[in-house]
Amino acid sequence: MHRLTRAWHHAPIFQKVFLANAAIILIGAIGGTFITQQLWLWSGSLLALFFATIGTTLSLVVNYVILRNALNPLHLLERTLDQIDRGDTTVRAPVEAIGDPELLHLARALNTMLGRLAIHTRMIEKHRARLRELSGRVLIAQEDERKRIARELHDDTSGALARVLLNIEMSEELLPAELVELRDKIQHTRLIAEQALETVHKLIFDLRPTLLDDLGLVAAVRWYAKENFDAAGIQLQFHAADDLGRAAPAIEIAMYRIAQEAVTNIIRHARARHARIELARAQSRWVLTVQDDGHGFDAGDATHERDEGARWGLFGMQERVQLLGGALNITSQVGGGTTLRVEIPVE
Repeated sequence: MHRLTRAWHHAPIFQKVFLANAAIILIGAIGGTFITQQLWLWSGSLLALFFATIGTTLSLVVNYVILRNALNPLHLLERTLDQIDRGDTTVRAPVEAIGDPELLHLARALNTMLGRLAIHTRMIEKHRARLRELSGRVLIAQEDERKRIARELHDDTSGALARVLLNIEMSEELLPAELVELRDKIQHTRLIAEQALETVHKLIFDLRPTLLDDLGLVAAVRWYAKENFDAAGIQLQFHAADDLGRAAPAIEIAMYRIAQEAVTNIIRHARARHARIELARAQSRWVLTVQDDGHGFDAGDATHERDEGARWGLFGMQERVQLLGGALNITSQVGGGTTLRVEIPVE
């Protein structure tokens, strides 16, 4: 009996269904013939209906039980595939519960693919971790280089221009009043030197804002946004609570750079008339929101439709946010403006 059960368990589904239906047909034929003979003798209509009902019910029950048993491996595979579809790639098909050789081959192939997928997933995660580490190093090196260049511009270039400007002013004072043409040229040279010095100071602030180190994120973002939006003719609304406090240096520089890039994108691409920036701290997360009323873009196709600079700017934002375990969300539609929201954990 055990050998018969085992042989049935390992038989292909086609054979099980074929044998089950053959058995039902055979039992129905034999039983029907017997019942017909008896009813011919008994000639009772109620009795005929009774035996017909029993025969039909018995056939259905036997067919259900046999087919249920035969198709059980398919249900097991279906359950496994449902778990995979929900994202659980650690599940495996129960090969020990599948006797059908064809389905057993399918289950083993599925498990092999899942095993390979797990290996590739681990490799991808390893490479991603390595890329995040390298990205972090690149950003740190970039900030260090910004500091170095800003320091050199402040100590050397800015100082040299200041001395040139001082010498021009002294020379201008020593010139006789009758040398009008030469005085005009010196005044023009002084204006050029003043503009150059102002440009250098702006470069120094863009490279490494002293306000960020001295007064914190709110003051630095407010100053940068107001200076640039005023120059571009864009009206700014800035909101930040007075008791936000200071964030960790890595968070401050990341959120400042993101705000810097967002302001630049609005000026260059949005054609906006109004912009709104909000800095907040909610549920142990720093939140930066930047909105504009510009012409917007297709956010679902942002990396393809925008120019090279905008794509790299968005990539830089994402890198900074991911390195700090945060989230970046951009919503936009053509003609409806753009909203950028950044959330970074406090710790």
